[in-house]
Amino acid sequence: MSARPQRAVLAVLLSSACATAGGDPPAAPVPAPPAANAPLDSRPAGQRLYGKHCLPCHQADGGGVPDMQPAIAGGTWVKGDPQALALFVMTGGFGSADRKESTLGNVMPEFKQLPDAELAEILTYIRAKFGGGASPLSAADVAAARAKLP
Repeated sequence: MSARPQRAVLAVLLSSACATAGGDPPAAPVPAPPAANAPLDSRPAGQRLYGKHCLPCHQADGGGVPDMQPAIAGGTWVKGDPQALALFVMTGGFGSADRKESTLGNVMPEFKQLPDAELAEILTYIRAKFGGGASPLSAADVAAARAKLP
């Protein structure tokens, strides 16, 4: 590169540096709009929340992880009393392996930190998918169960 183009490049760089050093700050770049074809997660809320909180242990088919996590598909807790199921999930399976339908020693974490509406969505999804179409739960059902927590 000859001296003339080098000076032109240097002049552009210096003028840019001087303009921002004492003048107005450069305008922030405008973020690109989201892609028009960006896929939205159209799954029902219960299915999305199940995927976030339950899927790693109980799997998409509710079959659990062999020798690690129990299956929930067809389980008596899933299709039984809705408030008992809510309590079971909020307390991590009552924190006791002997109350579970499995001999596996893994204990489910407590989910009492989830809002009533989210927990109702998850449990409704679980009951519909893995509990033979058992009745849905409302946020009020979960709140009533939560009131029974020690």
